Amino acid sequence: MKQLMFCLLLLNSVWVHAQALDKVQITTSQVSEMTDIGQLLKLSEQHKAAGEFAQQEVVLKRLVELRPYSPAFRMSLIKTYAQQNKKQQAYNDLIEFQKAGLSYPVRDLKGFENITSTPVFDYIEEGMANNAKAFGEGSEAFSIPEGFSGMLFENLAYDANDKRFLLGSVRTGAIYQQTEGGEFKAFIDPANVENGPWGVVDLVVDAESDVLWTASATMPQYNGTTGQNFGKAMISRYQLSTGTLQQNYVLKNAQPPVLFTALHVGAQHNVYFLNPMTSQIFTIKKDGQAIEPLAALQSLSALKAITTNSDESIFYVSDFDQGVFAINKGTLQVAPMARSKNGFFAGISDLFYDDGDLVAIQSGVQPARLMRYVLKQDLLLQNMFPIEAAHPAFDGLGNGTLVDDKLYYVANSQWSKMDPLGRLAADQQWAPVVVLQSPTKYRMEEHMEQQRKMEEIKKRRGIK
Repeated sequence: MKQLMFCLLLLNSVWVHAQALDKVQITTSQVSEMTDIGQLLKLSEQHKAAGEFAQQEVVLKRLVELRPYSPAFRMSLIKTYAQQNKKQQAYNDLIEFQKAGLSYPVRDLKGFENITSTPVFDYIEEGMANNAKAFGEGSEAFSIPEGFSGMLFENLAYDANDKRFLLGSVRTGAIYQQTEGGEFKAFIDPANVENGPWGVVDLVVDAESDVLWTASATMPQYNGTTGQNFGKAMISRYQLSTGTLQQNYVLKNAQPPVLFTALHVGAQHNVYFLNPMTSQIFTIKKDGQAIEPLAALQSLSALKAITTNSDESIFYVSDFDQGVFAINKGTLQVAPMARSKNGFFAGISDLFYDDGDLVAIQSGVQPARLMRYVLKQDLLLQNMFPIEAAHPAFDGLGNGTLVDDKLYYVANSQWSKMDPLGRLAADQQWAPVVVLQSPTKYRMEEHMEQQRKMEEIKKRRGIK
């Protein structure tokens, strides 16, 4: 509900700006050629304000073409169907949501009144209610004392050498450790506010090389942000065993704002990361002395996560709006992992390569969930299924780390409790941060057997 309401509020905010625009008559063929999301949103809101639902439908269909996995755009389109009493179209799209494992409170949303009083809608609602039930075997690995909750820990890494978890604070830039014995204590103190490192956005461990990598930045949520350092970012390399800072890396001649995030260490000990502000992939090679650009992904505007296959020949990146993409490291060819109506691939905030498959934290859908995407030869999507969904502790999913056959991740990052300046909202209070553990292959054999049976049925019926 929170994600959906946020998106709906976003659409409303667009209308505030659109009111000042002159009404322009744009044909259906012209809409089909438009690619600017902002322009399409403005046009959609113009039609909405005028009660021109048929015209709004055309615009929203184009938005769904460009962002097929956006729950907000799909839900807005369904609403236009409902307002035109196009029950069949509305039900078809809602059933796609249901089959994808999603759940939204459609009965309570304004504009859906025309489609709610039928047995078909009751069936859809019942299915969505089932999707909202908790699924999986996730359990609490540890919790962080309440006094640290406002430190904003949304990422963690695991040090296999000393058997401890490391968490970086966006608020202070300090790094803490959760020991095997259950002790939570400081590991690395905040650095110089002026020169960095700053608020810890992400961190990753290369235990074999005795290296801890961090990405830090200045932002409103970091308490050391000033007018002079705002919008800066850096990568830092520490000795893992001692916490000694070895080197800071900055991007020369970069114009703020810069944000480095989604740190990933490949099998060859190269570190990869993203700058979502410019849709770029960067690397620091093993023993490298500088940040090197790898690829500019101009068609992807909301990069969130990156991982690699076992030989680092393929990058997998998630775009929060558009889904998961595979990138050939040699040719830089970009291809979507899936274009299917059977699942939603947006809203993925973290991504892991696990035994030939992908494991994802999908925080931007309802219910929030962990997914496993079964791959063939690292590129072909064979199957997909949830491994955790709607856990009672989920409240603003953070990111995580793989440890053997389990994914450890922050269940309640506390970000939703803050205002845009990083302050605790008046109606909120901090809660202990909970780190969950979920098996990455939960009920995998059951899902694969079901898939095999479906393939056999299709083969017998001559369905390709």
